[in-house]
Amino acid sequence: MSRLLKYKWAWIIWALLFAVIEIKAILDDDKGAGDYTLSHFVRRAIGAYKTSPKMNSANWAARVAIGALLIWLWPHFKVLMGIF
Repeated sequence: MSRLLKYKWAWIIWALLFAVIEIKAILDDDKGAGDYTLSHFVRRAIGAYKTSPKMNSANWAARVAIGALLIWLWPHFKVLMGIF
């Protein structure tokens, strides 16, 4: 099996697992502490809910990490577009 094919299958499996987790979180009837989708988890991590406790260093670290990821993604995808 070629290296490219191995990574292709790894990404397909990752996407399927992600979809299973998101669907389970959306359909979960036991939502006592709220929704458990990725977007809600990230909002909790960065302290974006009004019900969240006061901003702390962990919230700011999460915001910086997400910001750095978003800044990195732009040139990353731009380079990939040049390849394909």
